[in-house]
Order: sequence, then structure tokens, then C-alpha cells
Amino acid sequence: MPQIVFSILATPEQRSEISEDFRQLLAVNTDVLTAHLDVRTDIATDPSLEEVWKDHGFVDLTQDAPEPAALVIDVKEHKGSISGLSMRLSEVLTEREKQPSEALYQEILDDPGKPRVPWHVDVRP
Repeated sequence: MPQIVFSILATPEQRSEISEDFRQLLAVNTDVLTAHLDVRTDIATDPSLEEVWKDHGFVDLTQDAPEPAALVIDVKEHKGSISGLSMRLSEVLTEREKQPSEALYQEILDDPGKPRVPWHVDVRP
């Protein structure tokens, strides 16, 4: 079964909000996607995510210390490509000042946005 793994560096509150956003997204798209989210906090810190946390102003946004986590999405069934799905799911990790004119799964966005927290994705077929 394919997996999409989002490695993030976030405060516990941010991680909780992001996890809930992923769960809601998976729940409302059951007609095109069957998947399960597992949140793992027993992972090693990624130095590249720590660097982004410090260098791009995330450290100034909160007093809470960030913690590494992996948001593992086990994809049981999807009508489309896994890489395309990972791109669309990454929208959960993006903040926008101006909302897109279409639904989450649009191809061209009106506002490129900025990351909610430092993250990267690994797609495992």
C-alpha cells in the first residue's frame, strides 16, 4: 500500500491542528480516496527543518518549542497518481491570504501561499 509521509517541525498545538485538518480532508474525499492517517512523534529531528524554523521566522511566531513529527498517510485506494495526491494534500500545510477561487483540488492557485510549518514530503509506492 502506498504511503505519503509528511515530515514536519511544529509545536504540539500546530501538530494537533494540522492532523485534524488532514483527517477532515480525508473524511470528505472518501468518494475518490480511501486512506488512514497515523501521527508519529517518535522520529529524529531533521536538521533541515530546524534550519527553516530558525531562518524563516517560525521561531518568532511562538514561545513553544517545536517537535518533529511524521504524518503518515496509508493510501488504500485512490483514483489518480500518488504523487499528484501528495501535491494536493500538501495544501493542508499551506496558508493563503487570499483563498483560491476554486476548491482545494484546483490546478492553478491564485495565491502561492506560505508554509504553516517547516515540512517535506516522501512518497513511498
